[in-house]
Amino acid sequence: MKTSALVLLLLCSPALAATPRTALLDVSADVLEPGESQVNVIWGQYSRGLLPRVQASSHLSPLLLTLLNLSAKAQVLNRPELRVSVEGGAYWLAAGSLAGLHLFAFPVVVRGTVPLSDTLQLNLGAGYRRLVLDAEETSLNSNLLHAETTLVRHDSRGAFLLTLRAPLLNLQHLRAQSLLGNRVLEGTLALDDISSWGVMLSRDQLFGKTGHVRFGLGYRHRPGFLFVESIGPVMLTFDMYWR
Repeated sequence: MKTSALVLLLLCSPALAATPRTALLDVSADVLEPGESQVNVIWGQYSRGLLPRVQASSHLSPLLLTLLNLSAKAQVLNRPELRVSVEGGAYWLAAGSLAGLHLFAFPVVVRGTVPLSDTLQLNLGAGYRRLVLDAEETSLNSNLLHAETTLVRHDSRGAFLLTLRAPLLNLQHLRAQSLLGNRVLEGTLALDDISSWGVMLSRDQLFGKTGHVRFGLGYRHRPGFLFVESIGPVMLTFDMYWR
């Protein structure tokens, strides 16, 4: 019932077709035009179109913690009925090397955008992230796979977004020195995260000639007592960006 009410709210809002300025890049297969830039305030992300259908981006704020990162997004299919993009990147915690800690992350995301009408579009995505951690006596390889879908409804002052995200695979490989003796313990564990899913309703509001503000409220179903990406079951999102 709650999800149906959210969908009705999207469908009943005043409508206006999306434009290059109002297109939502983070949930869709769209990319910046060559020479076009976008700056996100909260995480200090800077994105720029480099070539036709290719953009690059980096989170600048984490650089203060020497978390070096760079990603690229390429639109591999651009048809009226379907647009598809592939985005990949790399993160390196350079500061960890001072303490003998080597941490790398390699995320990859595939997104597809299906226009349902001039004002309504469906975005489907699947993401994979490999995390590699290597310390003095411990090494960890984490492989995470998730799926997400976002329904977007554009109107005269922005867009509503309804996003559903769910994990598909959580595979952990650990190698560590045993605390009970001088031997090495090694093993692989597949965690059951399928019951963990989240839904969020967001608003992307235009202001001025180039500004956007994004805010949203959601629910995350995650059994247990430890909630890392939310305050209990409640999820909040906020960002500001200029294009």
